[in-house]
Amino acid sequence: MQKNFRELLGIPIREKLSKGLIGKVCDFVVNPANGEVLAFFTRKDKKLLLPTVDIAQVSADTVWVEDPEALATPDEIVRIAEIIKLNVPIFTNKVFTVSRNYLGEVIDFRLEMNGWILTKIEVAKKILGIPTQVKLINASQIVRIKSNEITVRDAVIRVASKKIQETKEIAPNLTPAALKVDE
Repeated sequence: MQKNFRELLGIPIREKLSKGLIGKVCDFVVNPANGEVLAFFTRKDKKLLLPTVDIAQVSADTVWVEDPEALATPDEIVRIAEIIKLNVPIFTNKVFTVSRNYLGEVIDFRLEMNGWILTKIEVAKKILGIPTQVKLINASQIVRIKSNEITVRDAVIRVASKKIQETKEIAPNLTPAALKVDE
């Protein structure tokens, strides 16, 4: 099952047994090397996180954990602390192709809930803060993720360019002299 970042953002994290609220999903820690989601931040100040290995279940509106003791500070889990220090965001990061064509910024991304892997990013250019021309890019097209940009293969835009080219090839053949007009 896949979910978008925006679907998970803000939903409560509850203990399965008592159903008690232990936090809300505020952000994610994503390993830029392989797209694996390692943890959820449970507070906006990013001082508490929930490793995804400790998540029992995700329903439509709640993240369930077996043990509330699974919450930790970022320094308590060395592997996650190292990724956090890299400071590599996915959401709002700028996206370029290998040949340096600017595609826009990440406005959302999809996660595979079984395995907690980044599967797709939604990219759009913004005009006056409003996203336009949304592109859905498969994670397999991502070449690298850095703190200030995500680089994707050029093939991502070739398909769109080819379709536009085919349309342009048809249009020049329709000259006014070739059109019949009823008189």
